[in-house]
Amino acid sequence: MISNLLSNLDWLAVLVAAVAYFVIGAAWYGVLGKGWMEAAGLSKDQINNNFNKAIYGVTFIIEFVIVAFMGGLMGQEISTGDAIQFGLVVGLVFSGLTTWIHYLYNMRAKNLIFYDAGYTTIASIVAAVIYASM
Repeated sequence: MISNLLSNLDWLAVLVAAVAYFVIGAAWYGVLGKGWMEAAGLSKDQINNNFNKAIYGVTFIIEFVIVAFMGGLMGQEISTGDAIQFGLVVGLVFSGLTTWIHYLYNMRAKNLIFYDAGYTTIASIVAAVIYASM
């Protein structure tokens, strides 16, 4: 099944969509970073002292894999409207709700989900549209 999902991918579209996914994350948390830090219970000093920049590379690889499987699930011929709906389901339902479950058990701040699920939803929609458009 997995080999079938990945066998007919447009790898250039996957790469472009993964770059967009990454850039959206950088912009999202760049703009909303202060509120996100408060909701996550982190200080700027904690982040500066403990952040490993290798996480950027790992993040991109994970986003590349996400987009590859999104492309495999969408198939080759999908309209922009269907891509938007698909990205919404992936970002909000699968990623967002799974993250919310983790936050419930980790007793995270209630508003943290809006930062994180908002990002994955928007990034998933954009990635799906880019993939479908190429």
